[in-house]
Amino acid sequence: PRYFYESFASLDDLLVAVVDLVAAEVASATLAAIAAARDAGTPEQFHDRSDGQVRAAIDAGYAVVADDPRKATALLVAGAGHGPLRDRRHKIVIDYAELAMANLPRLGAISLTDRARARATALFVMGGAAELIEAVLSGALRLSRAQVVDLLTDMWMSVLTVGDD
Repeated sequence: PRYFYESFASLDDLLVAVVDLVAAEVASATLAAIAAARDAGTPEQFHDRSDGQVRAAIDAGYAVVADDPRKATALLVAGAGHGPLRDRRHKIVIDYAELAMANLPRLGAISLTDRARARATALFVMGGAAELIEAVLSGALRLSRAQVVDLLTDMWMSVLTVGDD
């Protein structure tokens, strides 16, 4: 107990640290996938490859939690807990939506009015994505990895069409 309390003030502090670690790993994998998809092809094709970038990002982020149930439990189950854990999960959803807004090229090129709408939609999709992934990984919803990636890609592409009307 002494060594634990030298590092963490409470069990919640430990769980928040674990959730932060997994969230950072998901973000890192996602950003690396976006960069790799961005680097494929010519600069002129960059804005036309949103679907590939989104799909690669989702697949990479999903792989982190799908390939290691402990990470899924930390991020999706423990993160849905009470107090500091619930607050941290809320912050992570917002941070992930902001990462998408900052790193997907079509979102950076839309008007301020459309950007506010896209941000709200991104928050909605990100929160729903977390719930969908949790349901699939817990067995409450039976979908293959490819089906999850396809569904989430379609949802994110709807965010990217903001301003195309």
